[in-house]
Amino acid sequence: MQEVTVSGTMTDGLARTFIDLLRRDATHGREIMPMPIEDDLDETLGVPSRQEAFAPQSPHADLVAAAVMLARAIDAEDGLLRALRRSAPVVTIAVPSGDWTMPIEQAVRICALGAACSVRNGDTSRSDYGGPERREALVFARDGSASAHRPDKGNEGVGEAIQSGQAVIGIATDPARTLPRDLVRATEYRIAIRPLDPSALALVVETVTGQVPDRTFDGVLASSCDLTDLRLSVHANRGAGGAMDRLEALVRSGRSNVGEGQRLEDMHGLGEAKAFGLALVEDLRLWRNHKIRFKDCETAVLLIGPPGCGKTQFALALARSTGLPLLAGSLGQWQAERDGHLGHTLGAMRAYFEKARRTPCIALIDEIDSFGDRNSFAEHHRDYSSQVVNALLEHLDGAASREGVVVIGATNHPGRIDPAILRAGRLDRHIRIDLPGTEDLQGILRHYLGGDLKDFDLRPFAARLRGSTGADVEALVRRARGLARRRPGSALTAADLAAADATPILGEAMRLRASIHEGGHAVAAIARGAQDEIILSVQATGGLSTISLDAASFSQTEADFLGYLVIALAGRAAEEVMLGEVSAGAVSDLAEATRCAVQMEARLGFSAEFPLVSLGSDGEIDLGRMPWLLRPVQDRLNAAYERALDLMRTERNALERIARALFRDGHLENAQVRSLFAGPPSRDVHGAPASSKVSLRRRTEHLPPER
Repeated sequence: MQEVTVSGTMTDGLARTFIDLLRRDATHGREIMPMPIEDDLDETLGVPSRQEAFAPQSPHADLVAAAVMLARAIDAEDGLLRALRRSAPVVTIAVPSGDWTMPIEQAVRICALGAACSVRNGDTSRSDYGGPERREALVFARDGSASAHRPDKGNEGVGEAIQSGQAVIGIATDPARTLPRDLVRATEYRIAIRPLDPSALALVVETVTGQVPDRTFDGVLASSCDLTDLRLSVHANRGAGGAMDRLEALVRSGRSNVGEGQRLEDMHGLGEAKAFGLALVEDLRLWRNHKIRFKDCETAVLLIGPPGCGKTQFALALARSTGLPLLAGSLGQWQAERDGHLGHTLGAMRAYFEKARRTPCIALIDEIDSFGDRNSFAEHHRDYSSQVVNALLEHLDGAASREGVVVIGATNHPGRIDPAILRAGRLDRHIRIDLPGTEDLQGILRHYLGGDLKDFDLRPFAARLRGSTGADVEALVRRARGLARRRPGSALTAADLAAADATPILGEAMRLRASIHEGGHAVAAIARGAQDEIILSVQATGGLSTISLDAASFSQTEADFLGYLVIALAGRAAEEVMLGEVSAGAVSDLAEATRCAVQMEARLGFSAEFPLVSLGSDGEIDLGRMPWLLRPVQDRLNAAYERALDLMRTERNALERIARALFRDGHLENAQVRSLFAGPPSRDVHGAPASSKVSLRRRTEHLPPER
C-alpha cells in the first residue's frame, strides 16, 4: 500500500511501527499454554486445539486506528517521540470524542511509552509497575463522564510525578475542561488526534484483515467514521472488501440524521447566509483532507430573521451539504427535559453539548434570545437565569474549541441576547436572513411544486407572494395539493395554486390601513437621515415592516432614542393623519415605544429630574408600582408622537406614494421605498372608511442596534 505524506513531512512509517508493537503486545498477552487434559477434552469434543485458539491475532480495529492517528500526531511534533521514550515530558492529547480516550491511552502505553515504562493511572492509582529498572509515567485518561473529571482533581499527583521525574500525560476531548489544572499549565507538548482520513482507514483495514483494500473512502465519509463503526465492521473474518462494505453502510446510515431534502446549493432566498454556508462546506472539505486547520474555518454564526425566513432550513441544508449530523437544541427543550429545575436544565444542556463534542456535527441552538441578557433579568429570577446564561457561555467556549463542531444560533430578536454570547470567539458572525425576493420565491415555489406545473410561468405568481416567507410558500403549496386531492384523478393546476393563495383575504379597507401604517414607519425611518434597511409588505393576514436601524449612525444619544420612538409611533400617526382615526393595530408599537421610554427615564441617564440614577434593567421596572415614572414616560411618548404627526403631515405626499405602491404591489424593497419617498407628489389615497374600527393584525419588527 502506498504511504501517504501528511503536511509534506510525515509518512506512515511510525504508524506501521506502532502497529507492530500492538501485534507484539497482543501475542504476548495470549501466550498461555493449555494443560494436556484440555487438549484431550478438545479432541473428544471435536473442537480446534487450544494451541490453535491461542495463535497470534491482529489487534482490534479501534486500537489500530488509535495507534495510527497517535503516531501521526507524535511524528508531526518535533522531538516528542524521543522525549516520550527517553525523558519525562508533560503532554496533553486532545481526542475527537470520548470514545477515543481509552484506545489512545492503550496506544500511548503500548506504543509511545513502550514496555520499558511503568504506567500509573492518575485517577485510580492502578499501575502496571514491573520493577525498579522501569521508567514511570502518570496518565490521566478522562472522557468527561465522571464527576471527578474536572480541573481541580488530580493536581497533587501531577506535582508529585513531575518532582519524581515521571512523564505526565493527559488525554481528553477538552483538556482545559476535564484534565487537572496543573497538568494543563505545565504542558510542554500539546497534540490533537485528528479524525480518520482515507489513508488511515485503509491502513486499519489492511492491518486487521491482512488484505490491502481495493478502494478507499472519500474524505467526508472517512472523517465521519467513529471507533464504534470500526469495532462493528472491521475484523479478519470479513476480509478487506467485506469490511469496507460493512463500514460504509454503517457510516452512511449514521452520518446524517436529516434525511433527504434540499442541499444548501439548491436553496433560494438565503442571501449572505448561503454564501457563508457554501464557503464553510468547502473549508470543511479542506480540513478533512488535512489541507487547512480547523481553527482557520469560520464555524460559528448567529442567524437573524423573522419567523419562517429559513433559519432552521439553512441548518438542515448545511448538514446535508457537509454530510454532518444536525443536533438541534433550545432552552425550552432543555427546560422541558424534566421539571425545569435549575439542575435538570443545566444537566440537559450539558448532555447536549457533550453529545455535540463527541463527533463532528452541526449544533443548532434555536431561539437563543430566550436565554436573555443578564443586564435585564428581574430580581426574582436573576440567580436562576444568570446561571443558565453562564453555563451556556461555558459550553459555547468548549464547543468552539472542539474540532468538527459547527455552532449556529438562531434568533428573531438579536437585541435581547446577552452581549457575552455574541463576543469574539463565540457567536461573533451575525447574518440576517431577510424575506425572499421575487426570484427567490420563484425558486422556492419550483422546489415545493416538484414536477407539477412544469410549463407554468411562476414569476407573476411569485411576485404576488412578495412579503411571504419560505414557510408561507410551503404551506401554500400544501393547501393547493389538498384542493387538488379533492378532485379524484386530477393533477395540481394553476387554479389550485391561485385558490390556495386567495384564502384568507385581507379586506380592501384593512389592506389600505395596513399600507398606510407600514408606510408611516418607512417615512419616519427615512427622515432619520441614516441608511436604515427598510422592507415593507402587506399580506393576507396584515402588514409587516422590517426596519434594521443603521448601527453606524446610532450613537445611543438621547436624540437617537427619540428618533427611534418616532419611528415606532409613526404607523399610528400615519393612520390618524390619513384616515382620521387610529386602529388597535399599533399595540406592539406602543409596547415597544413604552419599553424604550422607560429605559430612557429609569436606566439610560436621560431623566430630566434624576439623570445620574439608574434603576437597573427595564425588566425590573413595574410602572404600576412606580407611578412617578408614568408622567415622564408619557411626556416622552407624547413628544415623540407629536413629532411623528408633524412628520406625517409634512411628508404626506411621500406617505401617499409609498402607501399606494404597497397597497397595489403588496411588497416593497428598500430601494423602492426610498425612490417613492423622493418621487413627485401623487394623488390622494382613496377608499378608506372614516369610521372604520376594525383592528389590524400586524407583525411589525423594529430591530434597534445591538448593545
